Amino acid sequence: MSTDWVGPVATYMLGGLRTTIALCLITVVASTLVGIVLGTLSVIRSLPLELALRAYIEFWRGLPTVVSLFFIFFALPTIHVYVNAFIAAAVGLTLWASANIAEIVRGAIKSIPRDQFTAGAALGLGWLSVMRLIILPQALRRMIPPLVGMLANLIQTTTLAAVIGVLDVLEAGKQSVERLTLQTGNPHAIEVYAAILVVFFAICFPISQYANSLEKRLVV
Repeated sequence: MSTDWVGPVATYMLGGLRTTIALCLITVVASTLVGIVLGTLSVIRSLPLELALRAYIEFWRGLPTVVSLFFIFFALPTIHVYVNAFIAAAVGLTLWASANIAEIVRGAIKSIPRDQFTAGAALGLGWLSVMRLIILPQALRRMIPPLVGMLANLIQTTTLAAVIGVLDVLEAGKQSVERLTLQTGNPHAIEVYAAILVVFFAICFPISQYANSLEKRLVV
């Protein structure tokens, strides 16, 4: 059996893998930063702020991610807002993941006894100082396990970017199978998609194991 197809297909899929990794890094960093800020602000006792943040969180958590991607990539150009497929995917995934991370952060902060807010205020500390010095260090221990699990879920969800045309590793594999079918009559689909399975397993399995390990070590 000829293996001449392996080199070109591997090179093509490597390009897709670089796009997948770039999309993962951008969305993980952006959604974590936005989620932490929104989750922290959500514990402030201000009705307008609380309503606004709750609307953001519930709206983006409630939408299927693929609908957000379609809206950004296909609907926004009708009002002259143009973004390429990669940016549309990064924005859509960040909106969804940041809403979920904000909820994780809010829950972790809410789990800290209210007395500690009061004690910090009694020491003359402002809200920011209380959060930075007292609340967040404790909440961080509680939010890390679900946060790591959420980030692993986000990495898996980046495969949805292919539906709007991002040439990630999944799309590169699909195109390779189609090209091999036309050129050789043999799609080599088992080999190509097995390689993609291995790639995502190699990325996500250590992360999920790390999350499980953290859950056991950081039980409070």
